[in-house]
Amino acid sequence: MKAYTKGFTLIELLVVICVIAILLGIIMPQYFGVREHARAVSARAGAKGLETAFKSYLDMYRTWPTAWEDGEIKDDIFKALRGDKTTTFNPQGIAFYEFPNYTNSSMSQKAWDSWSSPNDPTTWQSYRVMFDKNYDNTIDALPNVYRSVVVYSVGKNREDEQGGGDDVASWK
Repeated sequence: MKAYTKGFTLIELLVVICVIAILLGIIMPQYFGVREHARAVSARAGAKGLETAFKSYLDMYRTWPTAWEDGEIKDDIFKALRGDKTTTFNPQGIAFYEFPNYTNSSMSQKAWDSWSSPNDPTTWQSYRVMFDKNYDNTIDALPNVYRSVVVYSVGKNREDEQGGGDDVASWK
């Protein structure tokens, strides 16, 4: 009989490293898939929440400001939804939406989607909005979408496809 020796042999150590590598190979792709799915779910919730905020604005003031254009949610729209009384678009100062607070002051004035990283300005993309300007409950740029307003995120690929492709949209 061989005497028991303390410690691992080289073969045992290689087996342990191989098992760990195999487990990491199985777990890591699932982890990144879950993260992307979580970002998509967060973006959809943000788009739905913003759509509800816009509808509340329309219920309150009964009109869209003519200065508001389809596209990125810019400063005047952001301030109106936030309840900033300095804008003429929300004279009553009603907060229709609570935007996240960012420690980076450059990010604090827009409606950023869930793929925007506070530490990487190249990823910053705000939600997009399209309004029904003629009040017929249709969005002209989107056939067969019957709503007064729609909101979407440009998604992981960061390309604006007006709700198509990998965009995350409030009406889907």
